[in-house]
Amino acid sequence: MTCFFCKGTMKTDTTTHFADFGTCIVIIKNVPCHSCAQCGETAFMLDVGERLERIIDVVRNSPTEVAIVQYSSAA
Repeated sequence: MTCFFCKGTMKTDTTTHFADFGTCIVIIKNVPCHSCAQCGETAFMLDVGERLERIIDVVRNSPTEVAIVQYSSAA
């Protein structure tokens, strides 16, 4: 797989995903991704992106200001 931005080589990796909604910050740790060895850009597979959206929807509606979630236990 080639990086969309710099055309570098993408490798299988994990990352931490952040979402800030103003009233709530969601942090999801150890998210599977592809990251560029050259520029560090990350990309998610379609199924991972869909799971991230579901996790965020659930946590976003909870009465907390900051939520830290492990991807593997929430997905």
